[in-house]
Amino acid sequence: MSSQSTCIECTHWSLKDTDRSMARLGFACCLKKNLPGYTTSAEAVACQRFAAADAGAAKARREWLEKKSGGHA
Repeated sequence: MSSQSTCIECTHWSLKDTDRSMARLGFACCLKKNLPGYTTSAEAVACQRFAAADAGAAKARREWLEKKSGGHA
């Protein structure tokens, strides 16, 4: 894991399992956290459980966030 990695680049960061109001703010559930409703910022520094998502996932996530937030993600 690179020290520059962020949660949005991790396979465990899941917009699908996140309340849309939180997702629009740039937060998503971490599939490795057991707490219900726990969200992590897209730009948070990745933790020790980081597992890189496939090449296009982070780009697609960023585009979705920018679209939903009006270009402010």
